[in-house]
Amino acid sequence: MKTNVSDPQEQFEIISQAIAKAKENLKKHSFPFILWGWLVSLTSLLTYFLMAYSSLGNLSYLAWPITTLLGFVGMLMYYRKKEKKKKHETHIEYFLSKLWTIIGCVILFFVILMPFAEIKINPWVLFPVTVGIGTAVSGAVLKFNPLTFGGVFLLAFPFYSVLVPKESLLVLYAGVIVISYLIPGYLLKNYKS
Repeated sequence: MKTNVSDPQEQFEIISQAIAKAKENLKKHSFPFILWGWLVSLTSLLTYFLMAYSSLGNLSYLAWPITTLLGFVGMLMYYRKKEKKKKHETHIEYFLSKLWTIIGCVILFFVILMPFAEIKINPWVLFPVTVGIGTAVSGAVLKFNPLTFGGVFLLAFPFYSVLVPKESLLVLYAGVIVISYLIPGYLLKNYKS
């Protein structure tokens, strides 16, 4: 790589290419939001329908650990495949990977702990707030406002969720995930610089 470029036009082209590459890289960050958006919104709706229209009752919530496991396997496969093709990692990619690894570990810890915990952990506070922080931070770091808004929308979920009957929380959560993850994820995927 050239370090001494004296021609202003060549300097401008190098800077333009670097900016274009950075903008193009935003698309790579859409996969996790689309994957988790579909998994969580569909699992919310499935759990709602199983609770409302089957004899499973609270056993319907077993769909969540299965979905979490499927999501983690999907993410591992995606990122392993991506690692083979990757030449270098930007600071943003490094930061976001560490952020979401920690958030994923926290969620996994609570998914495993919840059935055994003496203190009841409200999943309608814990999960939206945890992933809301990660989503808002990701949107801010990527400078992508739809994702930042999605994170804020998730962070506020515990406050506006009290306005709906308990049996409708799963349907509301599915809608919130569509607004917070799927829409920003597809906007990010189709982002044109």
